[in-house]
Amino acid sequence: MKDICRYVNVFQGCDEIDLPKPQGVAAAWRFIKGRCGSNTPAAALPFGRITAGCYSGGYSSGYGRLMYNTHGEIRKLWQQNMFRGISHLQNEGTGDIDTFYNYAVLSPFDGELKNAAEARPFSEERAEPGYYACRDSMTGALCEVTVTPRAALHRVGFPSGHGFVSVDFSNDGLYDDGGHLHSPAGEARLTLLTDDTAAVSCVLHQLNVYFCVRVEGAAGPLRLWKDGLTRNGKDMSLEPGHRFGIWFECGPQAGVTLGLSPKSEAIARRDALENPYSFDEARSAAYHRWQEALSRIEARFDGERDAEIFYSNLYHSLVKPCDFSGESFLYDQEAFVLEFATIWDQYKTLMPLLYTLYPQISGRIVETMLNVAQATHIMPHTLMMCGDWKNISTAQARMLAEHSVVDAFFRGVPFDRERALRLMLADTYEYGHFDTYAAQWREAKHKAFLIDITDACAACARMAESIGDKDAAQRFAETAALWVNAFDAESGLLREGERFYEGTRWNYSFRLMHDMTTRMAFAGGKAGFAALADRFFGFTHPEDDSACCFEGFNNETDMESPYVYHFCDRHDRLSEIIDGALTYMFAAGRGGVPGNNDTGGLCSCYIWNALGVFPVSGQDLMIVGSPRVREARLKLANGESFAIRKEGNGIYVGEAWLNGNRMETLSFPASRMMECGTLLLQMTERPENSRMC
Repeated sequence: MKDICRYVNVFQGCDEIDLPKPQGVAAAWRFIKGRCGSNTPAAALPFGRITAGCYSGGYSSGYGRLMYNTHGEIRKLWQQNMFRGISHLQNEGTGDIDTFYNYAVLSPFDGELKNAAEARPFSEERAEPGYYACRDSMTGALCEVTVTPRAALHRVGFPSGHGFVSVDFSNDGLYDDGGHLHSPAGEARLTLLTDDTAAVSCVLHQLNVYFCVRVEGAAGPLRLWKDGLTRNGKDMSLEPGHRFGIWFECGPQAGVTLGLSPKSEAIARRDALENPYSFDEARSAAYHRWQEALSRIEARFDGERDAEIFYSNLYHSLVKPCDFSGESFLYDQEAFVLEFATIWDQYKTLMPLLYTLYPQISGRIVETMLNVAQATHIMPHTLMMCGDWKNISTAQARMLAEHSVVDAFFRGVPFDRERALRLMLADTYEYGHFDTYAAQWREAKHKAFLIDITDACAACARMAESIGDKDAAQRFAETAALWVNAFDAESGLLREGERFYEGTRWNYSFRLMHDMTTRMAFAGGKAGFAALADRFFGFTHPEDDSACCFEGFNNETDMESPYVYHFCDRHDRLSEIIDGALTYMFAAGRGGVPGNNDTGGLCSCYIWNALGVFPVSGQDLMIVGSPRVREARLKLANGESFAIRKEGNGIYVGEAWLNGNRMETLSFPASRMMECGTLLLQMTERPENSRMC
C-alpha cells in the first residue's frame, strides 16, 4: 500500500492563516470570521474517542498561542506556542462553541506541585497521524502520546533520570478573552485503587465524566492533590470549585494509560486496565488505521505540494466526529456519535463525504441522529459531551439533520427508513419548526430559517416518495412549496429580515435550492440570476461591499454557492471561483486553512472541490466543478469504486464523459455515483471552449 500518511501535515490549520495574496476574482472576497483554522495536531484515530496533545489553553482547540477570536485580526497570548501539559479531548477546528474540554492535563514537573501546569516553552515538537511528541523546557522531559480505540497512552522520559508527573482532572477549557484560565469543575471523587491505579469521576459541563489512570515506572505510590497541595489518604470527595488530581514520582521513564467514559466508571477502568498494546504497538496500529482511512481516496496530482494539501485536509476531515457507541448518556441504544459541534458547518460537505466513503461511522451517525430525536424530541443541531443536552439549542439553522439523513439515504447508508420518516415528521410538525417559522411566513423575520425548513421538507418529500409513503411526501411537499415566500421578485434576493447568521441576505440568496428554475425566475431568469451572482462573487462591482460579500471559504455560510453558476449556464464562472479558492484560500502548513475548519466542514469542502465534484446536500445531485486532482479513485462505502480522471490542462471543462457516455449536463445523481463508474473530464485553458451546462 502506498504510504499516504507521509503526505499528511497534522499541523495544517493549527495557527492564524498564512495564505497567498489573492489575485483575480478571489481578491474581492470578504473574510468575516476568525482568521485561524483552529485545528489540533493531537494524537487521534479516525473518528476516535480521544484526541491527546500539547495543551496551552489557546483558542480554540486548546493548542497554540492564539487568543479568543471570532472575527477580525487575531490577538496572541504569546508570540510562540506554549506548553502546560498533554490534555485529552481537544476540539478540531471549532469556533466559539463554549464547550472546549481539554480534560485530564498530564504535566511533568520538578518544582512545586502547584506550578506543574504553568505555561512554558517547549521544543522538539513532532507529530504524525496517531502520534504527538514535544520536549518540556521546565524538566527536559520528552512527552509522547498515542491513542488506541479505547485509551490514550503516554510515555514520559526524563533525561536527568528522575522526575514527577501530575494529572489535573479538574481542567476544563481555554484562556478567556481577558487572558485568564478558569476550570469550573463540579463535584468530584478520586480513589487510589492500587499504588499505580486511580479512578476519578467529576462533573464537567454538567456531565459526570469518568477517568481511570494506570501508571508504569512510578518510583513510589500515586498521591492525591487538591488546590496544589498533596492530600493524604486513598480517597477524596470534593465540592465544586476546586482543582484536583494525582501525582507521582518516577525514574527515567514512565508510562501512563488513560481511559475515559461519559457513561460509567466500569468502562473507564476496563479501557485503562485491559489495554493490550505497548506504546510502540499502539503508535504503529494508529498509523495503520490512518493509512486505511486516508486510502479510501487514492489521488494523484501534478505536484507534491497539492498532494500534501489534499491529504492534510482529508486527515482533518476525519478526526471528528467521535464514535462513543455503547456509551450514550441520553438513551439505551448502541449507536452514539459525539462531536457534532456545529451541524450547520458539517452537513453540507463533511456528512456526504463520510456517507460516501466510510460505512461503519455513517450508519452510526444516522442512528445517533434518530436516537437523539426519539429521546429528546428534536433532531440535533449540535451534540457534544455535555450534560445540558435538554437546553441545547441554537440560534443558527433549523432542520439540517433532515438534510443529512436524506443524504445518507441517497448514498445507500442502511437505516430504518420508516422510523426516520416518522421522526422527521415529528421534528417538523410536532416540535415547533413549522408553526414557528413556516406557517407564519408573512410575519417571520428569520428568512434564513424559512429556507432551511422548506428545503429540508423538499428533501424529506423526495425520500418519502422514494420509499412509497405518499401521504408523508405530500405533506412535506406542501410545506416545501412555501420557500417562494422568502424571495423578492423586485431584487431577486431573499426578502429583508433578521438572523442571517454569519452573513447577509446576499449570502443566503445563493443557496442551492431544490427548484433552481423557479428560484432564478425571481431574478428574471438565468441571465438576471447570473448577473446577481457576478455582483456577489466580485466579477462586477467588486467595490460594493453590500453586494460583493462572498466569504471565500473563510466560513461555511455560502461555501456551496459557487455552484449556482451550474444552473445558469456559466460553468466558466464556476471554474474560475473554484480555481481561485484552491489556489488562494488553502495552502500547506500551520496557516493553510482560511478559517475555522469547523469540525471537518471546511477541510471536507476542499476535498470535494479538489476532486472536481460537489455534493448538493439534501438532493440526489453531484455537480462537476474544476478538479485539482489529476486522477482519483474513491473506495465507496458499499464496496464499489468511483474514478475521476482529468485529461489536458486548464481550469475549464471542455467535455465530460460518465462511464463512457458524453454528459449533456455537468451533473449526475449521487446515487449513480454509488453504483461505481468513471468520470472523465477533458480540460481546456480557454473559457470560450468550456462546456456550460
